[in-house]
Amino acid sequence: MKRIILTYNQSCNLSCDFCYVNFHHQKIKDKTYEVVRRAISLDFDVITFGGGDSFSKSSFRKSCILAKENNLFTQVDTNGISITQSDFSFIDNYVDLIGIPLDGIGEIHNYMRKSKNLFTKVNTVLQTLKESKTRIKINTILTKQNRESIYDIHRYLMQLENIDSWSIYQFFPLSTARKNKDMFEISNDDFESALTFLDKEDKKFKIEKFKYSDRVSGYIFCDEQGKLYTNSLDGDYRDICSIFDFDVEEKLSRLNDFINPKTKNRYV
Repeated sequence: MKRIILTYNQSCNLSCDFCYVNFHHQKIKDKTYEVVRRAISLDFDVITFGGGDSFSKSSFRKSCILAKENNLFTQVDTNGISITQSDFSFIDNYVDLIGIPLDGIGEIHNYMRKSKNLFTKVNTVLQTLKESKTRIKINTILTKQNRESIYDIHRYLMQLENIDSWSIYQFFPLSTARKNKDMFEISNDDFESALTFLDKEDKKFKIEKFKYSDRVSGYIFCDEQGKLYTNSLDGDYRDICSIFDFDVEEKLSRLNDFINPKTKNRYV
């Protein structure tokens, strides 16, 4: 399986203090559609449209349709802010898996994401999607700020009938998130202890637990200009090449042993 993670690195409609994406806020030519065409020609199987919020980008919907119509498994990550009523039909037709962050219930989620009424919007999205055939993946960043909220998140998700999986990630001080390391960093032991109760709970959906070391190593990203890059355990981004390079397949093949095995057959 070949998976491409397309990230919108220009900007985001949120400013979360624990975010690891280094948004550059520069005027650029968005080549998302061209990146998807290139991924199709290179026989990729899976595409993830990631942050900032995919639905806030003008290039996203057209590019997602292109991917889906060419049989790529389409995953879309969104904080939910820019989803409109018409997008629910779009999601049902062109999105195989939608990832939505949830870092607490009610005001805790709003606080974590620095956005008033965000939880209300997320709840509305989840309730509206309950009749959709699109799989729903909940993403939680576990930090010292919200470690006491995990049980409440689990209880909330158990009330829903349409959750496919819940991915819980240990806070990772990558790139810009390093400046707030003291505020959010949680030890391996505290990460594990916060999730111990899940071993005794009924499971209606798949639960993934990712420590920092699991999450960081071996992910290959592509931004909206076609730049391919990865990241290290040291918290730095490392450039690889461009997806438009004529020898990109050869360059990527050298990284096969580096790719995190947990990502290879994760969704299909």
